[in-house]
Amino acid sequence: PTTSGGGFTLVELIIVIALVGILAATAVPSLSTLGSSRNASAARLVQRDVSFARETAILTGTRTWVVFSPGTETYSVLAENPSNPGRANAVVMTDPGTGKSYQITLGTAGTEFAGTGIVSATFDSGAEIGFDWLGRPLNSTEPPLAALGTVTLSGGHQVTVRVGTGMVTHVAP
Repeated sequence: PTTSGGGFTLVELIIVIALVGILAATAVPSLSTLGSSRNASAARLVQRDVSFARETAILTGTRTWVVFSPGTETYSVLAENPSNPGRANAVVMTDPGTGKSYQITLGTAGTEFAGTGIVSATFDSGAEIGFDWLGRPLNSTEPPLAALGTVTLSGGHQVTVRVGTGMVTHVAP
């Protein structure tokens, strides 16, 4: 009686090794751009959220704020209470897309923004930007923004807020 060893032939092993090599060669370039893609996505998210704060201020006639904390890689979107105005009385808004508190954390492992972060946030002398009922940018002490406001994220991505108009843009490196 003849018994089969149940192993693989040399040709089968060479074919499998060649296929694994081809798959690895195509996957490595995709993985190397993953960090860059995450940084760009994080910058677009910040741009969207700052623009949302500006648009909300215009629509509601109530000042809104985006407060950045580069040390903790977080930012929050706040709105003032019309019956008790002032930056000190602003509260965190609810994100209309998620229904959760509008507090964003970047750089957390296991999330879509793992490895990204807020390098700096500069709006005159503070790390927060406000918008009045006309969408004009305000600095943290509430007068109009005097110089271009900038949030710098990992990978050199920047989100800028223009003086006067409050126009929000994303500048890629």
